[in-house]
Amino acid sequence: MPPSLPSDRVHADPSDPAVDPPDLRPWQQAWRLGTVWLLGGLLWLVVFGLSPAGQGDLERTGAVDVLLVLDLLVGQLCVLLVAFRRRRPATVAVVVTLLSAVSAWGAPAALLAVLSLATRRRLPPLLVVLALNALISLTYDTLVAPTLLPDDPAYADGGSLWQVGINTLVVLLVFCIVGLIGWNIGGRRQLIASWRSQAETARREQAARVSQARLAERARIAREMHDVMGHRLSLVAMHAGALAHRPDLSDEERRASAEIVRDGAHQALQELRDVLGVLRAEEDPDPLETGQVEAPQPTLTALPSLVAEATSRGQEVLLEADPDLWSRSVHLSDLVGRHAYRVVQEALTNARKHAPDSVARVRVAGSEEDGLEVVVRNAVGPTGGSAPSSGMGLPGMAERVHLADGRFEAGVEAGEFVVRVWLPWQQEGQG
Repeated sequence: MPPSLPSDRVHADPSDPAVDPPDLRPWQQAWRLGTVWLLGGLLWLVVFGLSPAGQGDLERTGAVDVLLVLDLLVGQLCVLLVAFRRRRPATVAVVVTLLSAVSAWGAPAALLAVLSLATRRRLPPLLVVLALNALISLTYDTLVAPTLLPDDPAYADGGSLWQVGINTLVVLLVFCIVGLIGWNIGGRRQLIASWRSQAETARREQAARVSQARLAERARIAREMHDVMGHRLSLVAMHAGALAHRPDLSDEERRASAEIVRDGAHQALQELRDVLGVLRAEEDPDPLETGQVEAPQPTLTALPSLVAEATSRGQEVLLEADPDLWSRSVHLSDLVGRHAYRVVQEALTNARKHAPDSVARVRVAGSEEDGLEVVVRNAVGPTGGSAPSSGMGLPGMAERVHLADGRFEAGVEAGEFVVRVWLPWQQEGQG
C-alpha cells in the first residue's frame, strides 16, 4: 500500500498557495506524452541491448525475456496513467513510481508525474514521492538490474553496495532537480493568478467607485434642480394664484403679476439650462472654445440679492446679519457658502408655499472660531398652500448640511417654524 497522502485534487482558493494548472490542448498533451514515450523507448532499447537477449546469449534468456516483456507492457501503462496527472497528481505519481520498479520504460513517465505534482507546491506529498522514487531505484538496482544485466560488473552477484548507493543518490538528485523545476513553474502560475486576481479586484473596485460617483453626481444635480426650480416656480405659483383668485385686482396689478410670472418662468428655464449643462460637461472638450462656460454658483455673499429678489416678488423677508460678516465671508469656502445659500433659498421657498402671508426672518452670523450659523423663521401657516409640496425640501437641506459636516434642525418653536443650521467655517482651499 502506498503511504497516505493529502488530497490529490488542488482547488483554486485565494487562501491556498496551490493553483490549478490550465487545461492542456490536445496537441500540448500529445507532445508531452510523445516525448515521455520516446525517452522510455530509448531506455528500454539500451537495457535490451545490454541484456543477454540483446547479445544473443540464448542460454540465459528465460527470466530476461519475461522481465523485458514486463518492462515493455508496464511502460505503456505508465505513459497512459501519466496522461491523468493533472486530475490526480499525487495518486498518479505514486502509482507510476511503483510501476517503474520493474520498468525502465516507465522512468520518464515517473519524472513527468513528479514534475506535475511539484507544480502544486505541496511539500508533504512531494517529499513522499521523492523518497518513494529513491526506494524504487534501490529495489530496481538490487532485484531487477542484476537479472537483466548479469555481465555488468556493477550488478554482478547482486551488485556492490557502494554502486547501488551511488545509483540511488543520482536518481534522487535527478528527481529533486525535476521537483525544483516543477515547484518554480507552480510559483509562476501562482504569481500570474495573483496578478489576475488583483486586476479583477481593481476593475471591480473601479467600477464600484465610478457607480458611486455617478450616483453622487445625480443626487447633487437633483438637489440643485430642486432648490433652484423650487424657488423660482414657487414665486411663479404665488403670483399665478393671485391672478386666479383675486378678481378685484386692477389691470395694472394684473399686468405687473403677469410680468413677474413671465420673468420667473424665463429665469427658471435659464437656471434649468445651467444645471443641465453639467450633464453635457464631458461632451465638451473645451468649454472656452464653444463659449459655453458654466456660470458661477451663488455663495453666502449672494444672500442679500436673494432676499431682495424675494421681497420684490411680494414675499416679505427680513435679513439680519453682522455688519462685518460680508467682508469676512469673502474668504469663506465656496462649498460652505453655497450650502448656506441653498438652505436659505429652500427655507424661503417652503415659507412661500406653506405660509405665503407670513414674514420670513433670516439671521446669519458666524466667525472662524464659532462657525457659520443660519436661522430662518416664519409663522406656521395653514395646511396646504399656493403650491404643492414635493416632500424633498427638508431632507434635501439636511443632506446638504450633513455633507458639509454641519448640524441641521427644523421644527416648530413658539408658533414659528424654525430652520436652524450650523456649518463649519472653512477658508477657501481648506477641506
